[in-house]
Amino acid sequence: MANEIATKQMTPMQRFNAQIRGANAQDYLTAVLGEKKEAFVTSLVSVVANDANLQKCNPMSVIYAAMKSVPLGLPIENNLGYAAVIPYGDNASFQIMRNGWMELAMRTGQVKFIANEVVHKGELVKKNKFTGEYIFDEDKKESDEVIGYMAYIRLTNGFEKTVYWTVEEVKAHALRYSQTFKKGYGVWKDNFDAMALKTVLKHLIVKHCPKSAELQQARADDQTVTNKDNVSTYADNTPDEQPQVESTAAKEKAAAVKAQVEAMKARQTAKPVVNEETGEVDDDLPFGND
Repeated sequence: MANEIATKQMTPMQRFNAQIRGANAQDYLTAVLGEKKEAFVTSLVSVVANDANLQKCNPMSVIYAAMKSVPLGLPIENNLGYAAVIPYGDNASFQIMRNGWMELAMRTGQVKFIANEVVHKGELVKKNKFTGEYIFDEDKKESDEVIGYMAYIRLTNGFEKTVYWTVEEVKAHALRYSQTFKKGYGVWKDNFDAMALKTVLKHLIVKHCPKSAELQQARADDQTVTNKDNVSTYADNTPDEQPQVESTAAKEKAAAVKAQVEAMKARQTAKPVVNEETGEVDDDLPFGND
């Protein structure tokens, strides 16, 4: 009872510190991170201390969301722009930022050059919707008015691809997939350009960059909201945009079930084999088909 009263009297930051320094959390972090635990804890405490809204989230939700950055090797300090833990109601969301997607793409070893820039009025010199060719020239800039966002990738094998979305196309995307943008708050509202750049870049990388294990994991974890029980959902986008991640075991089970169904159908449609000498159905012989 005394502990419960003391907890209620704590500030949100004190409650988070008590949770992450508690025995259960420390055992979990030690088992997963080993020697990297202290650096992770120090970094996460600093992030939470600088975000009053994140302090209002369930502490374990914040910890679990931040843990998604570990296997990807991306720091969660917001000012670095690699990954972030974002408050989403009472829970926390893990989001890979612009620099994080660039880093993961470069780690494949198959990317020679990558660019991701805001496009101002006059800078789009030429576009060809049939070939996908775009020509940009910063010297042609007419004003500071932003008309779109571009991302470009060139692979070591010579393949290259440009993605360009107008401001209107980016807003349409945000309205379709972001519940917070629809309601007028959140990261889209606070920093539209940064989210627009990240969105166009992510689209390019997911569609056209060679797939590494890290990139596949990043796509599965990006924008997930994790609750206190370490259950993740895609709360800020619709099922159309949710990456469909299927385990090998699930695929094997589905294949086995399909094989069983096909075998049953074959038996049902098969014709019995008749013994030519007796004229009777021979149960010892396999069924045959025309």
